[in-house]
Amino acid sequence: MEKVFVDTSGWVALFVANDINHQKALNIFEKVKHSKLEIYTSDYVIDETITTILARGGHRQSVLAGDTLFTSKLIRMIYVAPDYLAAAWKIYQKYKDKKISFTDVSCFSIMKNLNIEKAFSFDRDFAQAGIVLMKPE
Repeated sequence: MEKVFVDTSGWVALFVANDINHQKALNIFEKVKHSKLEIYTSDYVIDETITTILARGGHRQSVLAGDTLFTSKLIRMIYVAPDYLAAAWKIYQKYKDKKISFTDVSCFSIMKNLNIEKAFSFDRDFAQAGIVLMKPE
């Protein structure tokens, strides 16, 4: 089965109605659900998502997003364990000319390890890393 990794920008756009990419995110997520892709994300991404939604939308929205993500049966949560952390650190050190977050490189590490080639993200850092971004129809 094909896999997709959902990044913070994908989750935030999905949960925050006034996000510039909200409608695109809704369309992409419908496509993901109907194509029966395996959905992956990480604990770092969930942390970043909840924090970002708190800053943009408030506590109630961040709790709703957290409850949804933590209880979803559709999402496979990957924890940034020591092996992923070490690999992410190596990747992070290589990006001297770009300001790519450590959370993003931890995603790259997970995706490489699990052979995930697609991302549901609006973050251009993923595209710059050679990852295929899902597009709305």
